[in-house]
Amino acid sequence: MPKIFISYRRADSTTISGRIYDRLIAAFGKENVFKDVDNIPFGSDFRGVLAEAVSDCDVLLAVIGQKWLTVTDEGGNRRLDNPADFVRIEIETGLSRDRCLVIPVLVDNAAMPRADLMPINLRELTFKNATHVRDDPDFHPDVTRIIKSLESRFGSAPTQPSEQKPAPFDVHAAITRFYQAFEDRDWEAARAVLTEIRASGKAPRVFNVDQYERDIWAEIEGEERDKEYAVIRLMANRRNPTGVWEVLQIFWQTYPDYDPDELGVKFKPAPPPPPKPKILSVTDILPAPFAWVEIPAGKVKLVNTWDEDKNTYLKKNQPREFDVPAFAIAKYPVTNGQFQVFADALDGYINPAWWEYSPDAAAWRAANPKPQDRAFPADDHPRANMTWYESVAFCRWLNVRINDVSSSPLRISLPTEQQWQRTAQGDTGWAYPWGDTWDGSRCNNSVSPKDSNSTASVTDYEGKSKDKGDSPFGVTDMSGNVWEWCLTEYKTGESELIGTNVRVVRGGSWGKNFTNNFRVDYRVRSDPNNRVFNWGFRCVRLI
Repeated sequence: MPKIFISYRRADSTTISGRIYDRLIAAFGKENVFKDVDNIPFGSDFRGVLAEAVSDCDVLLAVIGQKWLTVTDEGGNRRLDNPADFVRIEIETGLSRDRCLVIPVLVDNAAMPRADLMPINLRELTFKNATHVRDDPDFHPDVTRIIKSLESRFGSAPTQPSEQKPAPFDVHAAITRFYQAFEDRDWEAARAVLTEIRASGKAPRVFNVDQYERDIWAEIEGEERDKEYAVIRLMANRRNPTGVWEVLQIFWQTYPDYDPDELGVKFKPAPPPPPKPKILSVTDILPAPFAWVEIPAGKVKLVNTWDEDKNTYLKKNQPREFDVPAFAIAKYPVTNGQFQVFADALDGYINPAWWEYSPDAAAWRAANPKPQDRAFPADDHPRANMTWYESVAFCRWLNVRINDVSSSPLRISLPTEQQWQRTAQGDTGWAYPWGDTWDGSRCNNSVSPKDSNSTASVTDYEGKSKDKGDSPFGVTDMSGNVWEWCLTEYKTGESELIGTNVRVVRGGSWGKNFTNNFRVDYRVRSDPNNRVFNWGFRCVRLI
């Protein structure tokens, strides 16, 4: 006669393990089937007690449901990974004994867990031939198959000889006893009577033994559930309740969503505030060199030195003073490498959204689906061959890329010509960024001291020494290298993005120029769709 140990996890297979237990004790006797190890003495090592209980058995049935592998503890760790887990101890002990037959019993349509998902000491279990126990109507035939297999290996329970003929089985009296035990909630007695009724084969069709079995185990599970919930209720009613939410998480693994007192609503911790979005800087998007230089508020005088009054909002040779609020400007012109990010991005140059600021820009973009090649290849040289439309589109794209993750708009755009000249001149009133005297060594130009034939790195003339060309605010290339587009309409002085009016271009370039072209107050005009090999741009940011 085998001694059988049923290993199961309460959060996974309580009811069906109880029904298997009832069938096994009917076949092999209650003294030979063990399901729960109760009454572990205080101070005893429960690991040893469990191991000893399993060691006394010939068969270990490892009942595995769909949650058997994944149930977690209060810390969110998988219980099976804990060497002190009851189920793990039971199965490890059974596998370690040569004389113990370990049988995986798969319930609730569970599949055998993969070996690589199991603790090393349990992986042998996955190579044991498993059996399935399905729900009704297949439950009893499946358990009967297990019983027959064990009987063929270990023998069946001996029958006691009797000289007296057994009295006829009174099924109606048994049913009466069953109902009385059920009403008294004496579940052990009720289960015992059901076993008698099933064994007699005389159960009336209107008396569903299988259903009553399920009802009994549902009641048993409900009582255990209510006892555990009562403990949580006591915790919640303490003056300083702690840990209620954590134990509810453990409780709900076995009894999902059961919460008659709505303790989960009361003790659920407030969700953590959403992580603050990382505020990207331009350098998170564009390659170096890039830096913002803050320009304080001040005044600037603009003058038209050569055009007729009708062609521009500035009267000839009559300086006009403007107040310029504080702003920030890019220390360097936009480089080849930086514009290439925009050109290559999936949301960049090809995205029609950046060109919809103006019907004229959108029409131009439709006719020009990709940017023109670089005028010169080096990544740190200013991007040339740039139209005003492309320059504006780049600023709009960069503005959105920053504002997607920033709490405050950056409002990036091209500089107005007032902002551009204030950056180049500051409060000095100088003719050039470095002073009133032309010095060709301070910028990339074709006038002196050597005839330049290309753009230069935007950092070549950076610095404050006598051979460098920074503006009073430390901004590079405000004279030379490339002409730079401004936001301003040349004729009206407005900064609207709509229309085909000519725009202001400032700063001189490496190309064929006169020294006068490099003055900080010198103004050039061009149609916004013009692409010129020595025209580029830089960005400003409102502050």
